[in-house]
Amino acid sequence: MENNVKSYRKPYVRPVKANWWTDRGFYIAYMIREATAVLAVVVALELLVLSCMSQESIVAFLKNPLVILVNILSLASVMYHTITWFNLMPKAVRMFATKKPTDTKLIPAKLIISAEWIGAAVAFAVIIVACVCLV
Repeated sequence: MENNVKSYRKPYVRPVKANWWTDRGFYIAYMIREATAVLAVVVALELLVLSCMSQESIVAFLKNPLVILVNILSLASVMYHTITWFNLMPKAVRMFATKKPTDTKLIPAKLIISAEWIGAAVAFAVIIVACVCLV
């Protein structure tokens, strides 16, 4: 059965300024981290364009100073995103040391961050080895 009672009560909606994220350093870092996705999209589009070009055209395109600058900025933004995400992860996901529901001992954040970096290094090594073997 539906409830057809109409409410005339207006819910309170707190006003939010357009520059709300400039109030705290944490919010600024958050917005910068989210903005790094823009450069990731630029690199994805660059790779899409390069997939349709010949080898000589690719080399000529990548020698362009503007493309070099965009790629350097993209690398810096990806590194910033990775570092801040790895540091944020232990705060966002609580990992318990045991499976007992009564034991609330957490795995230390430094151990989690170290494991993330080790995993990233292993993934990087696998990608490099795969690329070298394919060439």
